[in-house]
Amino acid sequence: MTADTASPPAPAFRRELPDPTSVRRTVLEMLYRSRASHLGSSMSLIEILIAIYGACDVDAIRARQPGRDRVFVSKGHGAAATYATMYHFGLISGDDIATYHLDGSLLAGHVSHVVPGVEHSTGALGHGLPVAVGTAIGLASAHFDDALVFCVLGDGEIQEGSVWEALLLASHHRLRRLIPVVDNNHISSITQTSKVIDMAPLGDRFRGFGFAVHEVDGHDVAAIGEAIEIIRHQDGPSVIIADTIKGKGVPFAEGQPVWHYRSLDDKSFTAAMEALSGGSL
Repeated sequence: MTADTASPPAPAFRRELPDPTSVRRTVLEMLYRSRASHLGSSMSLIEILIAIYGACDVDAIRARQPGRDRVFVSKGHGAAATYATMYHFGLISGDDIATYHLDGSLLAGHVSHVVPGVEHSTGALGHGLPVAVGTAIGLASAHFDDALVFCVLGDGEIQEGSVWEALLLASHHRLRRLIPVVDNNHISSITQTSKVIDMAPLGDRFRGFGFAVHEVDGHDVAAIGEAIEIIRHQDGPSVIIADTIKGKGVPFAEGQPVWHYRSLDDKSFTAAMEALSGGSL
């Protein structure tokens, strides 16, 4: 991990964490059952979401306590990963997970606030961070000083101007409990993010907006947790840039833009599950 501060404390996860492979299997089952897409986008998010929910008071989220930690997944097309992670933390039932993206289900293909435990509907990219910033300002004004506000962003999403307007406001107000986390998987929909708008060096752009930058392996839960703990104990705004692989854990989908849209058929589902079980393709 590289960071703008000294060596980190150990991550203070609030409970035993789910195994990332188990969460990935749940995502595959959800996508296969519903013939839904966004496999690649969901697989790059798993460790990020595990670390975030592991750092939160999940019981307070379940009870909708006013001073609860908030999790905004602005990258709303990562719904399967979000709901699978929430399921493994006990925030969504297995019965509901089984209905993902099927007719009549609350669990649609983009994150929705109609699902208990979800703070905000997302999918129109660039909208989640402004809401998260407003929430952080509101929590600070109500003296809920311990509440963390996470916002998961895609590296393609941060090309939206509304993201940088929100970052300016967060920096102005010195929102030390706001934690944007960038899923830096280097693919924006159908091509490499750098071919759409090259944001490199990404860390320097956030530094220019007044943020301390923590660059981590986005598939290392402990490293993400360590960055969260640094931010929990420091002043001023910070961002976590999590370097990830789109489609992580499914070899034929890793780094392949087509798996932003493609759905699993019988053959690809079997191959993906075998890969996660240590089998060969």
